[in-house]
Amino acid sequence: MGEYEKAELIAICREKLLAEGYLLRVEQDFDMVPKIIDAIGKPYLTPKMSPFFNDFTGENCFWLLLERGDQLVAAAGARLDDLGGGSITEYWRRTMRRHYGAGKHEVIGRVAHPCEEDLRGRLAYFGDLYFAAGAGRSLQTVRRFVMIGHMLSALKWNPDWTYAFLRERDIKRGAGYHYGFNRYIPDAQFWIDPPAPRENTEYCAMVSRRDLAYMAETYIRSPERL
Repeated sequence: MGEYEKAELIAICREKLLAEGYLLRVEQDFDMVPKIIDAIGKPYLTPKMSPFFNDFTGENCFWLLLERGDQLVAAAGARLDDLGGGSITEYWRRTMRRHYGAGKHEVIGRVAHPCEEDLRGRLAYFGDLYFAAGAGRSLQTVRRFVMIGHMLSALKWNPDWTYAFLRERDIKRGAGYHYGFNRYIPDAQFWIDPPAPRENTEYCAMVSRRDLAYMAETYIRSPERL
C-alpha cells in the first residue's frame, strides 16, 4: 500500500465524517492532552498515553480529535515504539513497571505467547479512544474515525504492527472489527495485581502492516462498506 492509497482512504473517511457534520483535527501539543480528556468526559488517562509519564515528540505521538460544532466529541492517542529485535514481554514489563509500579515493582508476569512471538519491530499503539456521552456517534462514525487513525499512523510510521488493549466485553460487542483489528489475543498479559481499570481478561487486538494494507485496498474498492 503506497502513500497515495493511504491518503485516498483518509479522504474517503473524512468526507463521510464531514457529511455527518464532524471535523477532524490532529493535536501534537501534548500539554493539551489532560484538557482534552477532561473536555470529552473521559474518567482517566492511561499512563501509556500520558505526557506526565512519557517524553512525547511530534515524531513519536499524535492525538486524533473529532469535533462537531464547538464540541469535542472524540479523541484517541497513537504512539510509535521501535523495538527493533527486542522482546515485547520485556518492553511491557519495563514500561508497566514504570507506569504502575513506581519504577520498582513488577506489575505483570506472563505474556501471551502469540504477542511475544509476533509483536516485533516498529509498533504503533492506539490508546484512550473515547467518545463523549451524548456524542450521537454511530458505529460507522467510529470505524471511519479509527480508520483515519490507522492510515495516519501508516503514513507517518509505516509500522510492522498496530495494536491496542481491549476489554473482553468490548471484543464481544465487535469492537475489534469496528476498530480495524483482525487478531484478538485473549489474556494478553497477566497482572500481578490489576490496577483499575486494567483487567487480566484484556485482549491484545492486533493488525499487521500487510493485513492493514489489504483492508485499506478493500475499502477503497468498496467505500460503501465504511
